[in-house]
Amino acid sequence: MFDVSKRPAGLLIVTLEEVERKDEVIYHVGYYAAGPHKKDAYQLYQEGKCILYQRKQEDGMFQYIAQKR
Repeated sequence: MFDVSKRPAGLLIVTLEEVERKDEVIYHVGYYAAGPHKKDAYQLYQEGKCILYQRKQEDGMFQYIAQKR
């Protein structure tokens, strides 16, 4: 699993290109989808390059994840 949630905008696109199929990339951690990678995540999803989902953490927050297709 890769984590770009605390990295600058644009890194999600680069990371998703470099990882293997079915690898997960965390692009945000919080109570709702936000952050500098939100727009890129949705764009990549629309292009069919990833699926998006969330995973609840023990502290009640969520990991927002893009999985490479």
